[in-house]
Amino acid sequence: MSREWVIEIYQDVLDKKVKRFPNHFFSGEEGKEYMRYMTCYLLEKRLSIPVHEIPIRVRASILWSHRLKSPAMVYGWNYYDVIENAYPERFKPWQFQQVPHKYWYGEEGKNRAVEAVKHLLENELDISMEDIPLHINHHFFRKYRLYGAFDIFNQSPFQVIQAVYPGVFKPWQFANVPLNCWKDQVSIQETMDYFLFQQLCFSSYEEALVKVRKQHFFDFQLTGLFQRVFDSRMPKVREWIKNKNEERTAINS
Repeated sequence: MSREWVIEIYQDVLDKKVKRFPNHFFSGEEGKEYMRYMTCYLLEKRLSIPVHEIPIRVRASILWSHRLKSPAMVYGWNYYDVIENAYPERFKPWQFQQVPHKYWYGEEGKNRAVEAVKHLLENELDISMEDIPLHINHHFFRKYRLYGAFDIFNQSPFQVIQAVYPGVFKPWQFANVPLNCWKDQVSIQETMDYFLFQQLCFSSYEEALVKVRKQHFFDFQLTGLFQRVFDSRMPKVREWIKNKNEERTAINS
């Protein structure tokens, strides 16, 4: 059956000139081809939706209200399957406003979340590896419609990136630091050493004790560390540095 004839039948159904599609119209692979013709016609011609805007503008309700639900049920398809049939490998499910039911559930959902974030970072966005902690935050997941994926990782940017790039980053490099990070002495030690010796380039704890300033914590987005570990008090910062210096001196003596 030609594409033109399939679309003519579909138009008659939409315009209520006939009550339903012909018997066995959607049987087998030929029926899937008819679904492809109808879906492309509906979205691109009848609704005038540019193909690149389909993920933003198309929800299940649009397809179902235009008589595509019953044909989809023949194949056990959800609305994304209908789109995938019409535009093979053109879109990812997570690009849509409405992802398929339970798409982010369980271990498979977690793997999909990792794939989605990795695909965005490596194929669609111009973000260098070292800048990832600066860009991956709550706004990122909302902007790219990945909030369902975000929920899998307890809405922790660090946990997401740790799953995508295991062991590459530290929790304190992110603006949204995990809640328990500043209760862990190892994390505090790693953060302070990186802060003092890598970011501020002090040569020793002795130099840090003399030169570190409150503003430094703000300059390097470590206000959480300053507030939660040191109660926003520089005397406590200097006391910590002094103790670490004494510990190091004792070990080396």
